[in-house]
Amino acid sequence: MSCQILTGSFKNVASTPYFLPIKSEISLFRLWNLTVSGVTSQGVAGSLASDRIAYAEFNPKVMNAGTALIKQNGTVGGILAPVNNGICAINGFTLYDSSVYSQGATVAVSSFTPGQPTVFVTGTNHGFQVGDNVRIVSMTSAPQLGGLVMTVTATNGTNQFTTLLDSTNALTSVGSVYKVGNSGNINTALYYPQNRVVAKISKANPMVVTTLVQQNYAIGDVVRFAIPTAYGMQQLNSTTNGLPIQFTISAVNNAVGTQTVTFANTDSTAYATFVSLLAAQYPQSLPVMVPQGEGNLNNLLGVTPSPLPYANQNVLSFAQQNLGSRGILIGAGDGTNSATVGGIIGSNVDAWMWEAIASTQTF
Repeated sequence: MSCQILTGSFKNVASTPYFLPIKSEISLFRLWNLTVSGVTSQGVAGSLASDRIAYAEFNPKVMNAGTALIKQNGTVGGILAPVNNGICAINGFTLYDSSVYSQGATVAVSSFTPGQPTVFVTGTNHGFQVGDNVRIVSMTSAPQLGGLVMTVTATNGTNQFTTLLDSTNALTSVGSVYKVGNSGNINTALYYPQNRVVAKISKANPMVVTTLVQQNYAIGDVVRFAIPTAYGMQQLNSTTNGLPIQFTISAVNNAVGTQTVTFANTDSTAYATFVSLLAAQYPQSLPVMVPQGEGNLNNLLGVTPSPLPYANQNVLSFAQQNLGSRGILIGAGDGTNSATVGGIIGSNVDAWMWEAIASTQTF
């Protein structure tokens, strides 16, 4: 029998799940919160904190996904804190493998409030957290929304969640929703980058495009658009000569709740207005942003790429084919084992140390 021990450290973003790409099959995972244990590390000052998770571990062979065995600080006295043993029942650890499709439990949607953003109400506790990617289906009065995948940008912790979807002209509806991933998972498919459904497009200079989930695009990437007539802004589509109109990304903001890319060389001020989904126009295709390639960065400075006038449309060096992404997702909540708002990562920026044990045999 052989055993491999992997170690590392990181700093989290407040209230945001953290994904560690670990290719080895994990038999045991351990995590220490150095900051709340009083240890100064990675530029974060240590401060011994009461009622915060200081240690967590996970054995995927014998424990449920999304949980963790934890040690939580009790009330601090001087330079020590008592240790409380217990379980983190929500927002713990989850193994992730993009080559294996998985989805969460189906939850009934009771209604949603048409508008932008859209607030969904579920019949039971949905269990979603900010950053989760969810798919809504079987929307009886709003079939045009069925199948959309969106990132959860806010939640009340029980029966409401919010996304960037603009449902202004839709009818409120019942249906279903289930989790299909999390924005913390950098690579969410065997083949990427993926097409991204557009949530809104600004009329501005530069043009800014918002998507329903993260794009995982980078500065210099080249994209084109497929915008159905019903959504307006036809200036982004291919011209009558059949050549695609291509756009080079100049800035990316994939923060949950922002999810934008910027195009410095595109002034959309005079374009037609991009409109939201229309209930009366079902069925309809969705407006999407399609990856095309990587452009010459001089394109951002107004210099035509050479030798290809339409950028390097056959070059996608950042794409991968048939390669699964594996790792472990560390859940976020309030940094405690609360049954409703708990989670390993809390609302502060903390420094962490981790250890993963990969063994060829377990008994």
